[in-house]
Amino acid sequence: MRGIGATLRFDVTDNAGVFNTSRQGMIWAFWHNKMFLIPWLHDAWFAHVPGTILTSPSGDGQIIADVCAEFGIEAERGSSSKPQQGMSALIALAGKVRDGYEIGITPDGPRGPAFTLQPGIVKLGQLTGGAIVPVRIHYSRSLKFKTWDRFELPLPFATITMVFDPPVFIPRRLSETEFESHRQALESTLRQPVP
Repeated sequence: MRGIGATLRFDVTDNAGVFNTSRQGMIWAFWHNKMFLIPWLHDAWFAHVPGTILTSPSGDGQIIADVCAEFGIEAERGSSSKPQQGMSALIALAGKVRDGYEIGITPDGPRGPAFTLQPGIVKLGQLTGGAIVPVRIHYSRSLKFKTWDRFELPLPFATITMVFDPPVFIPRRLSETEFESHRQALESTLRQPVP
């Protein structure tokens, strides 16, 4: 990861103010298939901001947690299929948001469907009032795997185009219809092609 990262070129559009040094921690939302570079990016660009990533309690989740630990990022383990574990992780992450941590969430993970935003990230935003930042990423050259998420591994010397979209704030009080509207809007933003 460090070896590939050191060769890459970046074209970044920051509509969220992520490079503003006075900002508070944010909740990053990015698709599961683009997660490869996130730990390296956080270490290279935002090492001064404590970070936590949500990962599943599975073996794959442990691998992700171990990799993130190498880059100074904590892992909170939670399960979308086990409500008690999911709620426990949500409460823990809410505390991290209030403490100014950067939170990384793949809202279509850990098992998909790909590019379908699960409600947990919206609930976290609703619970904390924290800024959700949609992060859209495109690799000019990559290996594409035949996995459920169509995972991509950027090739050395690729250009990485990143768009940090404007922060999304979720009101605390929402009807079910309003909640679903926010979920769909966030999903739609993340699905937009990177220019």
